[in-house]
Amino acid sequence: MGRHKVTIKKIEDATRSQITFSKRRNGLIKKIHELSTLSDVDVALVAFSPSGRVSQYPSDNKKFMKTLNRYVNLPILDRD
Repeated sequence: MGRHKVTIKKIEDATRSQITFSKRRNGLIKKIHELSTLSDVDVALVAFSPSGRVSQYPSDNKKFMKTLNRYVNLPILDRD
């Protein structure tokens, strides 16, 4: 059984939406962690769940704020 293309559309059911968000968030955080580790780069992620909860990477608030402040202090033209 092969994979098939999934059409991207909003999930109307709140429970299914939350479950999908949780699974995708975990996969995204895993990929971001790999990118950060293998490439030795600073990465920050902020995600708001359908229920309004905030997820952030890195989970260490000090490291997260350090990375975020580096971005905020860049000149606007360098924020590509």
